[in-house]
Amino acid sequence: MSGSNGKSYQKIAAEIERLILEGYLNPGDKLPSMKELAKQFGVSRPTVREALSSLQAKQLLELRQGDGTFVCEAKLDRHLYAPLQAALLIGRGDLKSLHEVRTILEVGASRWAALNRTGEAYEEIAAALMEMEWAVTDMDIVNADIRFHQAIANATGNTVIQNLMNTLTAALLDVIRVTLPQLSYREVAEYYREWATAIREGHPEQASRMAEKYLQKFAEVIEKPIFSGL
Repeated sequence: MSGSNGKSYQKIAAEIERLILEGYLNPGDKLPSMKELAKQFGVSRPTVREALSSLQAKQLLELRQGDGTFVCEAKLDRHLYAPLQAALLIGRGDLKSLHEVRTILEVGASRWAALNRTGEAYEEIAAALMEMEWAVTDMDIVNADIRFHQAIANATGNTVIQNLMNTLTAALLDVIRVTLPQLSYREVAEYYREWATAIREGHPEQASRMAEKYLQKFAEVIEKPIFSGL
């Protein structure tokens, strides 16, 4: 497997996993055929097969011989909903702790992304940023926000960081949905532009500072009474 093929299959796997985590693909849904997916992503069938195999290994997808590829029922419930329910039930103090873990991860990931960025990785960050700037509804902003943060994790080139970001996003998804509309959209967009620029220009310390600055704003909203019941 060449390096470019490896990056292609990882990118496709990450996109399909994002669709599952964000609810665009639901338990029991059947994926398009490998031929259709290969055409959609502009890659070869072996690349698609490798992406699907990686998701099958994580028990997110199930390959039914002669029938197609489906989103798993049982594993999706454990992989997505259980962490989400845990985040909502563990209590306010632990919710704050969960966000602190996210901050530690993302501050480090931003620094690493600035050091290890590639043109392809930055394109994903830029696309998420543009999606946010063109967002119309709160849900558009939330979806763009999730893509932006995951794109930064992807830019590190570290699959453990990528998977941890996916897990934390799943656990904090409802909190993100409540929090983002309470922040100034203009201010968030400005943070993200500076954050993305620092990564693009290879300034690790500035990138990590922007991550910490934004996530501190996020933490201040979590402290508000609206979260007292969590």
